[in-house]
Amino acid sequence: MNLSINQRPPYDPPVEFVERKGIGHPDTICDHLAEELARDLAATYLAKTDRVQAFNVDKAVLAAGSIDIGFGGGVHTRPSRLVMVGKADGTTDWQPDPEDLAIDTKRRLFEILPEATPEAFDVEVWLNPSSVDLAAVVAKGHQSDAPLANDTSFAAVSLPRSPLEDAVWRLERYLNSDAYRADVPIGRDIKIMGARSDADVTVTIAVPVMAHAVADRAAYDDVVERVRVDGLALVRDIFGDAATVRVNQADNANAQYLTLTGTSAEAGDDGQVGRGNRFGGLITPYRPMSLEAAAGKNPAAHVGKTYHAFSDDIAKRVIEETGATEATIRMLSSIGHPVTEPQAIHVEIAGEVDDAAVTKIVGESLEDWEGVRDRLIAGDYELY
Repeated sequence: MNLSINQRPPYDPPVEFVERKGIGHPDTICDHLAEELARDLAATYLAKTDRVQAFNVDKAVLAAGSIDIGFGGGVHTRPSRLVMVGKADGTTDWQPDPEDLAIDTKRRLFEILPEATPEAFDVEVWLNPSSVDLAAVVAKGHQSDAPLANDTSFAAVSLPRSPLEDAVWRLERYLNSDAYRADVPIGRDIKIMGARSDADVTVTIAVPVMAHAVADRAAYDDVVERVRVDGLALVRDIFGDAATVRVNQADNANAQYLTLTGTSAEAGDDGQVGRGNRFGGLITPYRPMSLEAAAGKNPAAHVGKTYHAFSDDIAKRVIEETGATEATIRMLSSIGHPVTEPQAIHVEIAGEVDDAAVTKIVGESLEDWEGVRDRLIAGDYELY
């Protein structure tokens, strides 16, 4: 095992930016629906063929439609179009049906956007067989003790979250919760940007207001102010009075952020898999990151997905079972080699830790490839 271990100082940059795109953001919608499709395909393959067959459905685009909107409501003048694209091989035991999968995908879309009406979105699923060379890699892996990597790629995971990362993550989850949205009429396309310079913290929130729930600008402003006050309470609970929260900075006397469905995909913003949150649910330019889009990938053979899960498992165990306070894990694959045999692993640790303990954790984690596969299918990792 090509494993490198070294110590590093605790993560504490003097300046830090952190972003999270909520579940209603067009990019996150694409990530979510691609991953739900992948989980569905993988689970069905296992049930009907005893193997996760060759597939990847990590390409999707959500093309914005158009609306006529104002205080009190509006109408769709052109539907948004979601197109899911990928490769999925069939067998004599089971063949995926794109039409059925499109119906399931549209149902899941409306679970994200319960205020949307059927005419707001068109959904298509395009599936073709895998390329011969990659299908052969997956098929060969079925004869091995572990799947063979279908790509040469790397993963990078750092734990635990910094205070700013935690604040941004918690704030989006809080504002996007069913309980909060039942009380405050906002949509799900919530975007949070946190910035810290030493102890000074500024959090900027973009949040759509449901048009049908506000009759005029005064009612709209009341909703925006409620979000600011509630957001400020959460952020100051972590950072104290040095924190500032701003909401809907693009508003002016003649413009405001109204929505019919809860997402900007209804009019102004397109979406795509892999353009939003990275593995772990945040965009963190001061951390090591992979640009790999984990959502929609094969949970057995695609190392752009599985190696993030392996790295997450390793980082959590290193922190829980050793004296480490922080861990950064990087893993590099080699196409055609077992996923349990990475080309290289690099573990960086804050704190004094016995290398033998880390080596043991890494080895045991790599042996658990079936557990990683099954936990990915179950949705136990935060991929976006």
